[in-house]
Amino acid sequence: MRHALCYLAVIIVLLALIEFLYIFTKKPEADRAWLPEQSQTAYALDTGSLITIFNVRDWTYGTSTPRSTTWSTATINPKEIVRVWFLIEPFSDWEAVGHTFLSFELADGRVYSFSVEARRETHETYSAIKGAFREYELSYQWGTERDFITRRLLFLDHPLRLYPLDLDPAASQTLFRSLIAETNKLAEEPRFYNTLSANCTNVLAKIVNRYYPGTLPLHHAWYLTGYADQYLMEVGLIPTKGSVEDTMAAHDITKHKAELEALATSPAQDFSAYLRTLVP
Repeated sequence: MRHALCYLAVIIVLLALIEFLYIFTKKPEADRAWLPEQSQTAYALDTGSLITIFNVRDWTYGTSTPRSTTWSTATINPKEIVRVWFLIEPFSDWEAVGHTFLSFELADGRVYSFSVEARRETHETYSAIKGAFREYELSYQWGTERDFITRRLLFLDHPLRLYPLDLDPAASQTLFRSLIAETNKLAEEPRFYNTLSANCTNVLAKIVNRYYPGTLPLHHAWYLTGYADQYLMEVGLIPTKGSVEDTMAAHDITKHKAELEALATSPAQDFSAYLRTLVP
């Protein structure tokens, strides 16, 4: 019996070692059978005054299925960025879990969103545990704000909060340019997503700190991403009016789901313009 237990222990250790070696010798790849919404790799051409982003997702959605699956190209003058918006998408009743992304509002009314995501293959579902062990590649997605919001609000039926960030024009433009540079780096050299060290929130925080050191101190919201909006209120990047709870409620656009659903297939600029009448 004792020998059998020893053999079993050796087998378990060997299997664990094989699994460890498999995980940490895996290499990220760009060419896989990705989910349709993540099938295109975004990249950009920077001419100095203008930046053209390729593979911008501009899908439209109903409550149960995508209605159209268009990919487009966007040419942006960074000097025309008038405001950056922060969005948070809670996943469940546990407020610590959520997804975060940004929207860049231009003077002509166009709004484009940027999201750091776990890039999944067609057979994969998301798991936070698997995400810590090189199960998913990293994806930087660009899209119209209409796509990013209606996908979450209508198609996925998730709540959503939208906040303006207190950034001056120079900082807004630098943030945009830095995300473009990172998008091109990732397009050239794939990397792994990681639930703890390379997720939707702390990738953004690290990029901000790279250009503005110390702006976003290490915080539990880097890992418990559902607290990201409260964290940004603490550091002063999201202006508050009243309590934190009052501010969160004022910027919750979930209650406007029916109104936004009526505009889900309208021009993207019209959607974003109306959306901004709904929040402070």
